[in-house]
Amino acid sequence: MTIARLRAVLRQRCPVCLQGRMFRGVFAMNAACPVCGHRFERETGFFQGAMYVSYALGIAEAFVLALVAMFVLAPRLGLFGAIAVAVVVHVACVPLLFRYSRVIWAHLNIGTLDAADPARLAAVRARDGRPSR
Repeated sequence: MTIARLRAVLRQRCPVCLQGRMFRGVFAMNAACPVCGHRFERETGFFQGAMYVSYALGIAEAFVLALVAMFVLAPRLGLFGAIAVAVVVHVACVPLLFRYSRVIWAHLNIGTLDAADPARLAAVRARDGRPSR
């Protein structure tokens, strides 16, 4: 994974041109990239695979929250206070988990695009600063 791709994932940008925003709201995705026109949901159910990414991210987040709750919060707030804080933080992180699971899934699957696809070729040329043909 290149630095440019990692930056695009962190900034939630298009997996093809690495510039266009994937989301237009907290949960609402753009249908296509506003820069290169890449369709984010290439087929019905494309983002079902993002469930696996979301699961992995959620497990990692829950593990970190559990450690913080056990070793930092529980001694100060008690068990129920620590659990309450962990639940509130988890619920606040749900939009981020949703967004990043879709972004990561789209970036992981970019290699499955047809290399001769005109939209992909135009986006790659635009990203690299080459003129369109």
